[in-house]
Amino acid sequence: MTAAFRNRRFVRAGALLAALAAGAAGACDSGLFGPSGSGVIQVSVTSPFGPEGAAVFELTGGVGLGPVTTVTNGGDTFFEHADGVSRVVVVLDEPGQLWFQVHTTDIGKLPTVRVVQVADGENRLRPSVDGYEFDFERVEDMSSARRLGAP
Repeated sequence: MTAAFRNRRFVRAGALLAALAAGAAGACDSGLFGPSGSGVIQVSVTSPFGPEGAAVFELTGGVGLGPVTTVTNGGDTFFEHADGVSRVVVVLDEPGQLWFQVHTTDIGKLPTVRVVQVADGENRLRPSVDGYEFDFERVEDMSSARRLGAP
């Protein structure tokens, strides 16, 4: 292989990496839901074990995280935000899919969600917290509601 051919390969690879990096930076600026602004993110949790009874989650990142609520009938959610880390506890009355909503002042900066502990419908801790998946959905734009004086 000639030196000129090797140099062309590295130039092409460098150009491809630069293009990918620029695309990734642009995607980060607009976030998953488009431009920044306040709103509510719904986090749906898919369990590898089936219906769950309760779970503890840790959220890091995100901007201006506020109240956290359940989206299921028959359950409670507890939360605490401190030093850039949020703990969210979801307890269901009946085993099922875990969901919660978190209010944020910047919908363009999603938090990272991690499972800390999970209990099944019989209140037995799961043997592992591996394999859980999260889906994020923007469910409400709070910016106009705040301007109108809604709670």
